[in-house]
Amino acid sequence: MSSTAPPSPMPFITRVRIENYRSIAHCDVALGRFTVLLGLNAAGKSNFLDALRFVRDALLNGPAEAVAARGGWEEVLRRVPEPADSCRISLDFQLPAIPHDAKPRVGRYEITLAPPAVSREGREGGPGVRVQREFCEIHPPGAKVGAGVERFSMRYAGNERRQKLLALSRRSETEPFADLHAALTGMFFYNPDLAKLRKASPNTPTAGALREGGDELGPALATLGEEERERVSQYLGAIVPGVVEVGPTDPSADYIAARISFATDGGAEPHTFRAESMSEGTIRAIGLLTALFQPDAREGWIPLVAVEEPELALHPLAAGALYDALTEASEHVQVLATTQSAELFDRKEADLSAIRVVAAEHGVTVIGEVDPVSRSIVADGLATTAELLRSDQLRPVVDPPARLDEQPGGEEE
Repeated sequence: MSSTAPPSPMPFITRVRIENYRSIAHCDVALGRFTVLLGLNAAGKSNFLDALRFVRDALLNGPAEAVAARGGWEEVLRRVPEPADSCRISLDFQLPAIPHDAKPRVGRYEITLAPPAVSREGREGGPGVRVQREFCEIHPPGAKVGAGVERFSMRYAGNERRQKLLALSRRSETEPFADLHAALTGMFFYNPDLAKLRKASPNTPTAGALREGGDELGPALATLGEEERERVSQYLGAIVPGVVEVGPTDPSADYIAARISFATDGGAEPHTFRAESMSEGTIRAIGLLTALFQPDAREGWIPLVAVEEPELALHPLAAGALYDALTEASEHVQVLATTQSAELFDRKEADLSAIRVVAAEHGVTVIGEVDPVSRSIVADGLATTAELLRSDQLRPVVDPPARLDEQPGGEEE
């Protein structure tokens, strides 16, 4: 990617099509700058996020490692109502203009994977994964066929060595594929561990970037700009009444943790609490806000931030402030969240078009926009989104599967 931070594409991933990945037999989902996957427990919300994360991990570490990290093919391929023999993940995207006076670019990246081939002797071959096909196309918006189109289409014949590295990774230093590779591998999937959020981190020259598991929260707070730290403090004050400041402990110390200050009566010094003394809801809220307002997300280096259950351990009354924080962050970075609590949308200004309803039907995940009947019920004040969800009456609109046609042209291997 260029040395100058690009403007964030709004949104980066515009459409996701998945076939036979975990509990998802098929889905075709449009994404906006802020999208919330809403559904009950075990509906398959996390599996949708994991499909995007799988693409990121496969590009960084190779598809075999990505499959192994998920427990092998039995945990990746759809198993009900009958076992699938391959899976496909297809992402439509838009990249920003680099340099800024150039035109933006759009396109599609797609991988199709299958279990390892079996030899005549019954032995599995390959590195634990077989890449059937990899496709990528990048072009200016509205480009005519063949006009400014960069494309490759790879068919792999079982060469183990080459399957350890995807074609897009091999082109990671060649434009325009370099920018796409940097964006896909820069997606941030925030799923914190409570112990890591509380832990003080070493104050090293390289410290400062928040990790997806919540590590480095203290150093990450220290790297926030004044405006970003003020926004984090303001939102936390709305979530946790009385909080006036969020920041790191002594930034010159050998170890840094999160710190909050509460206002006191009579002009006395604020009460200060370190991370280990905070409630679970408070430290989780600080971590979430830091993830949303971290410099790399604000400046465009992280194109997408995905968060699971952002309301976890928070009081329902905090939903309003949480919704505002998520929507404000989406002005700078694409935000994708999962939740089983519709309280985020139980307010007049909430946009139901940001919801993608996730439901499980006979063990298979279905995903779609809120159905027109539910929209009408909410608009007429007959029931809230949360009430429809709790009564399992919130249903997705699901279009019939559309075939992902193979594209002509491009390189073949």
